[in-house]
Amino acid sequence: MPSKRKTLILRLRSKSLSLSVIFLLCFTLVPLFTVSTAFAATTTVPAGDVAALRSALASAQPGDIIEVSGTYSISDGTISTSVSGSANNYITLRGTGSGATLNYTASAGNAAFYIKNNYYKMENITINSNSNSNKGLLIEASHGYITNVTVKNTKAEGFKIRKNSQYWLLTNCLAQYTGQSGKYGEGYYVGDADQNWTTAPNADQSGYITFLNSNAFQTKNDGFDFKEGTHHIKVIGADIDFNNTVPESTVGNNGLFIRANNVQVINTTIKNNAGTGQAVRGNKMTASDGNSYGSNLEMKALSGVNLAGALIYTSFTNNKLFTDYSMTSVSGGLYASGSNTATSASPSSFTEMTWSGEGGDVYGAGTAVNLALNKTASASTEWSSTYAAGKAVDGSTGTRWASASGTSAGQWLRVDLGSSQTYSKVVIKETNFANITSFKLQSSADGTNFSDIASGTTIGASKTITFSPVTSRYIRLYVVSASDEANVNEFEVYAN
Repeated sequence: MPSKRKTLILRLRSKSLSLSVIFLLCFTLVPLFTVSTAFAATTTVPAGDVAALRSALASAQPGDIIEVSGTYSISDGTISTSVSGSANNYITLRGTGSGATLNYTASAGNAAFYIKNNYYKMENITINSNSNSNKGLLIEASHGYITNVTVKNTKAEGFKIRKNSQYWLLTNCLAQYTGQSGKYGEGYYVGDADQNWTTAPNADQSGYITFLNSNAFQTKNDGFDFKEGTHHIKVIGADIDFNNTVPESTVGNNGLFIRANNVQVINTTIKNNAGTGQAVRGNKMTASDGNSYGSNLEMKALSGVNLAGALIYTSFTNNKLFTDYSMTSVSGGLYASGSNTATSASPSSFTEMTWSGEGGDVYGAGTAVNLALNKTASASTEWSSTYAAGKAVDGSTGTRWASASGTSAGQWLRVDLGSSQTYSKVVIKETNFANITSFKLQSSADGTNFSDIASGTTIGASKTITFSPVTSRYIRLYVVSASDEANVNEFEVYAN
């Protein structure tokens, strides 16, 4: 029989071996689990299946895409998100084909759709409240993109962003027929009024938000309303049309009502307001937290058309009005009675606000910026150095890229934008030889692996292709078919 000492050693060795096995299993199994959850999934929700839509949102993981189409009749309240995406893996709810409609047939309470988790994208969707919710799309989260989304027939606001929500880009959106209850019908609303701060006693500091080519039509109150505490907001290329109605005035009847700090209104038109409101109203105020809000308002390429009121009222102390504004049938004149005046500035001195994060790029100040101009370009083949790839991005239609002699289909032109950029429009010019008969536009993060953006057939002297905003460093024109060598005089890329 072994001694007590030998028995103890054997037991310790046995225990050590057991722990080693467990330790090894932990290190073996954990990576397997991690890998199994690392792949993003695409879920296609059958048209009209509301339960499946709710289930997909509840079980989504970072990077997942949820595809919807057709009409979903919703009679069981608000639809909301449940899971956050991540910086490199947004969760996307996307309407495919001609898009999807969320049609509310019974009460949805405060909001028809509620984004309460970070890193989300919503694309190609119509939210029709049918007067069954106060708000159409409520956002209480940070980091995201809202693209081609229409909100209509709400009791109150259309789009509402609040509760310190930051870093959002809303592109090609529409707020329509808001305020069906009779008031509180702003099209786009950022923050909350002082007395309603959900962050009290601190201000609601929602900000770093860009509204790009997003419009308002026949809203009951202000087209856009930015409250005290909110900051760094850009409105670019908006069309605010009251459709010759008289907006409700006790809440607000202006194109834009601004109490925020650091706001730029760029290339925006306010029109057909039969009420007394102004195109832009900036009100400086001291809030319950003791801070003064309402400063640094810049108006570039501002346009007023068919207004009973004035173009501007402001009590801000820091205002800048660029001289490229215009007025057509503005009965109240440039400034409403009692307004401060703004510093006059040349359009050439304008600098668009930027920041690191969603909505922080330069999108345009009336003059579009060609993101591809003089950037590094390469091609599948080149006829010669005289017809090199770089000739397609040099800003001149007198030069061109041509593929090698005898080539046709399968040629490509790739442009390195230098860094990740957001764009939604490409202009291609075949000034000399229009040989391309079908093509694809493709994007890539690494210049090697490409995804399709859009496709088309013939190009000709100038062809403009628009699409939902894409963010990438590389963009490529891929020639699917051609009658002879590919020739591109200019390849231009724009944010909008």
